[in-house]
Amino acid sequence: MMGRAFTKIQNNYSLVVSSNFYGLGFFSPKVKSFNIYHSTHAAYADALKGNLSGAGYRDLKYFFGHTGDRMSGRRKNKIAVSQSVSEELQRYYGFNNITVVTHGIDTDFFKKIEEPTSLRQKWDIPSAAFVGIFVGRWETGKGIDILEEAISIRHDVVWILVIGDSECPLRGENIKIVKNADRESLRELYSLSDFMLFPSYYEGFGLVIIEAMACKLPVICTKVGVAKDLFRFDSLRELILPDCAGQGKIEEIQKRISFLKKSSHRTREISNIGRAIIEESYTLDIWRKNMTAAFGLFN
Repeated sequence: MMGRAFTKIQNNYSLVVSSNFYGLGFFSPKVKSFNIYHSTHAAYADALKGNLSGAGYRDLKYFFGHTGDRMSGRRKNKIAVSQSVSEELQRYYGFNNITVVTHGIDTDFFKKIEEPTSLRQKWDIPSAAFVGIFVGRWETGKGIDILEEAISIRHDVVWILVIGDSECPLRGENIKIVKNADRESLRELYSLSDFMLFPSYYEGFGLVIIEAMACKLPVICTKVGVAKDLFRFDSLRELILPDCAGQGKIEEIQKRISFLKKSSHRTREISNIGRAIIEESYTLDIWRKNMTAAFGLFN
């Protein structure tokens, strides 16, 4: 209804930007318009197919996806936040001429705080502990079933679960749950940790991956979103999980955790390379330049 109502006043604007299915109703515009896709709901539905009810799968794929995402982009310029999303837009909705503008982060802010001992004291984490962190909503799509299994096996790891305003049932002496962390807290938690585990089933981009890497934190993750682009780097590829399911994926995670715990020199090397990649390709300045060009706006 909002989208259809907006069509009555669209001529008051020179440029209109909508996001995913929030552009629904405002389609076939008469002014220059863009739809930015942070994900594709049809691809998200297929990634979660075994973990959704039949009705939930159909709603996600056909209502939010083939109706919402598809109609929101009708006769608009399309921008995808990753090459992965661009390929999904083509495969599921038949879109063409998609511009990819990857996310950027503030690398002046997201950088490692070189005071791990004092940070661990502040957050009540043992100074000698081997610390793993997860950042994301505690929900099925983030791979919490995989995460729970990994946590149940690795009692030698202190786990920090940064879960926003969601709820997590896990409890234990080696588990610390942090809710509603602001970005200053996030930077501190990235900086005091030894690795991130991010076993998500689907991401359009996966912003926390590049935030962690900017803080020189090795990231063990599934090959989703930006991780598909990062897979081309030899030094990062060894931490990106292969396509496997069930116990096979758990075993691959255990191998990578053990590798990081035993190979401190290699871990530092991966951390430094990760930071360099973020500085080269994923800064706010780069994002701003690319988005300005995508919109056809020039200083």
